[in-house]
Amino acid sequence: MAEDKVADDDVADDDVAGLRELVGRISTPQELRQVLDAVGTDDELERIVTEVGCEAVLDRVFALMGTRFLAGRAGRESGIVQWNIQTPDGLRAYHVTIAEGTAVGGRGAVERPRTTLTVSTPDVLRICSGRLNGVSAFMAGKIKLSGDMMFGARLESLFDNDAGGSATGT
Repeated sequence: MAEDKVADDDVADDDVAGLRELVGRISTPQELRQVLDAVGTDDELERIVTEVGCEAVLDRVFALMGTRFLAGRAGRESGIVQWNIQTPDGLRAYHVTIAEGTAVGGRGAVERPRTTLTVSTPDVLRICSGRLNGVSAFMAGKIKLSGDMMFGARLESLFDNDAGGSATGT
């Protein structure tokens, strides 16, 4: 029986390694949607995010935001958006800096964000994949927004999500 346990642990380790590799290869909202579609429930998604590592998943998503930014829609708009993400491991802060026609995502809180969004891990992934509309999520209480409400509402249109529209992310 001990050999079976070791074999089961090896499979689990292989699964986590495979998931980490998959997360590292995500480069479009469509690829993120495929991962979300394969997972199912919020509890299962949070379990997988924990196994892979919250930072690994969120670092990847926020690193891709700049590649999905629609500078032409932003015009002269600028500001820092802080995302407070409720993860199974506790609150994680990320930010997106929009300035001079670019958007750059990163880890950590900022001193004076123009807008702050508070959201769960599953919902931030759904927003960034185009599975969840940011404005609808706000209206349903899935996103808490503080700071410049108009800027927060406009974020949706500044990022391409490959879903026939745009969303607040990758």
